[in-house]
This record gives sequence, C-alpha cells and structure tokens, in this order.
Amino acid sequence: MPEADSPPRPEMDDEEDFDEEEMIYVGDADEVIEELEAENDYEMMDEDAVAIDDAITVFSKHEKSVFCGSLTNDGKIAVTGGEDDVAYLWDTLSGEIIHKCTGHEDSVFFAEFNHDFTYLATGDMKGIIKVWRMRDKAIIWDYNIGDASWMRWHNLANVLFAGSVEGEIYMWKIPSGECKVFQGYGQKSEAATVITDGKKLIAGYEDGTIRVLDLKEGTVQVTISAAHSESITSLDCQSDGKLIASAALDGKTVLSTVQTGKIVAILQNLQENKSNNSDTNAEESNDELENKNYTEAVAFCKDPELHMVVSGTIRGEIFIWDTVKQAIRHKIVQEGGVSKLIWKGITPFICSAGLDGVLRCYDARTAECCKTCCGHSNYILDVSISKNSEKILTTSDDSTARIFDISDCQ
Repeated sequence: MPEADSPPRPEMDDEEDFDEEEMIYVGDADEVIEELEAENDYEMMDEDAVAIDDAITVFSKHEKSVFCGSLTNDGKIAVTGGEDDVAYLWDTLSGEIIHKCTGHEDSVFFAEFNHDFTYLATGDMKGIIKVWRMRDKAIIWDYNIGDASWMRWHNLANVLFAGSVEGEIYMWKIPSGECKVFQGYGQKSEAATVITDGKKLIAGYEDGTIRVLDLKEGTVQVTISAAHSESITSLDCQSDGKLIASAALDGKTVLSTVQTGKIVAILQNLQENKSNNSDTNAEESNDELENKNYTEAVAFCKDPELHMVVSGTIRGEIFIWDTVKQAIRHKIVQEGGVSKLIWKGITPFICSAGLDGVLRCYDARTAECCKTCCGHSNYILDVSISKNSEKILTTSDDSTARIFDISDCQ
C-alpha cells in the first residue's frame, strides 16, 4: 500500500509505552483464540436462553409492568392491568385488544372477572374502582375509597370487596352499590380470602392479626392475634372451610381454625434461628431485613381427598405440607424466588410463578417438576388458570403478559 494511504502510526517511547505483559507470543495464540471462542459460545448460549419462549400468545400492549390478570373459564379472554394506569381486555388466541379500560389515575393492581363472567372489576392504587359490564363493556358502577391495598370478588355472588390502607374493609353489592363497611383497627389490611361457602371473609393485617368476618352479620367472628408478629403476606382457606393457612414477614407459616381461631400448628418459622441482638446498628438491621427469608405465598390443594397445603418463599423454597400430620412431605428448591402459587384446578399439580421469569409446574405427590414455561425476562407478578385447566396467564415486570398451554401437565 502506498505510504500516503497508510494510517498514521502513533509515536511511541520505547520505555514508557511498550508493555511487555500486553504482548501475545506466538506460543500463546492458540490459547487466546480458544478463550475468545469460549466467550463467544457463552454469549450465544445466553442469547439462545433468552430467545426461548414457550408462550402460545404474547400480549405486549402495556407500556410498563403488568401487575395483575385474570382468565375466563374457557381461557379465551384475558384481562390484565398495569403500571401504565390501564387495563386491557384481550383475545388469548390472537392477542388482539377487545377493550381498553381507561379512567384510572394510578397503577391498576386489580383486574378480575366476577364468578359468572358478567362483570369485570378494575382497581388502582389510589382506590378508584370501576365495574364493567361484559356484554357491552359499559361502566355500570364506580367508586373511590382512597388508597387501596387489595380487592377481590366474592366467589359465589356479585359482591365486591376492597381493603384500605387505613384498615377498613368495604363490601358492595353489584350493580346496586349497596355498601357495608367493616371498621379498621389502626392497621393496614394486607390480604383477604373468602371461604368456600361464601359466608365469611378472612382478612390479614399489617401487625400480623387475622380476623374472620361474618358477612351477613357484618361482625368480627374471630380474632387471631398470636399467630404472627409481622405483616401478613398471604392467606388461604381449606376447601371445607375449616382451616386457615397464613404466612407473614415474621417467617412463620401457620395453620389455625376458622371457627375458633385456635392455632393448630406452626408449620415453619424461617426466622427462628435469627439473633434478636438489640445492639445491632441500623444499617445492619436494614441489611438483615432485606436479606431475611419469608413465605410469600400459601395455597391449599382444592382436592378434598388430598390433605395438602403448599408454601413458597422469596428464596425459591417450596414446601408441601401434610395438613393432617402437620408435617412436611416434600421440599423443592427452584432457581428463582416464589411470587405466587396456584393449584391447577382440583388436581395434585401446583404452578409456581418465579422471580426469575419462569413458570414451573410440580406434581405435589412426588415433587417432580413436570413442566417449565419460559419467555419472560423479568419477575412474574401474577398468574391465573382457566377453569378447564388448559391455559395459564402470567403477567410480568417485563411489560408483557403471556398465555401458556398447560394441558399436558398431568
């Protein structure tokens, strides 16, 4: 090449700019090439792993995190709500939008169909609640309770519940809007579940207290104050309405009775070996709080012949308990922490939503993982299974919702 076309060479001081350690000698060339090839292979493997998507439909119309979702019985229609202050009703086969639910002023953290799918309720963190009639997608009722912590439909009637940050629990008949309010006790209402016969609601509070509310009488039937010392994270009721499973930030998973509130068993206490050293400084205390393990989700098996309850921790431990013997049957450790657990209908199969973006299905009888569903690139925040147990909806921090086919998990 002519000298005029040659790139200019930097001036180099022999002693200052020459670094013998940076030289690659001929004898080392093969080793360097092998290392580079290995790095390239690793990067390709990572790209392939991210590219794996088992979803049959991906819904990506939300602009931010998708906090919640629900499926119709046949799994053909989904609703999802997100951090972008909207909820979408959409077709699970095509992913096309059926209706956009607007009018919210904060993140939509509740979007759920009522028991017979005639209504859809959506709620945001500011407490704005809207009920939409499925037939024509018209708003037939709305209300604002102020900052809300949870919402849910009654399992048998057109009755909607909501818990406030101040501790009150609201109950409305839909569409009339007739309202009953259960008083607060100075503690935030964190979670709630309706027992199978629909006569009582079980609520958990920030101070660890659990209350059983009689819906007809509008009174507190039972107060359980000795089960937990910190905020309730999850509650569920046995299908026969006799036992409550509760979990809290104190690391305990507890069984107690609906009728009297008697504590039947403390299934586990993940914090029992932790030191309560009062001399620990504030920084160390905060670190301990961030790193401590606790149960995020509990759920009873819906099959009355299978006496099991499952609990899952933020560190990815899943415990399957025998409710008769009050003893552990299996322990499973998965790579990602557990955000939610849901049984696949009246079967022994449990689905675990992972903080690693993977949905896993396990056979609770054997602890075998029978299916994994990949595709999300961030936390799974919510799950819903169609009543026919063929499809599952997942919502995620990655701004998408996905539909997976779980009909072969059996």
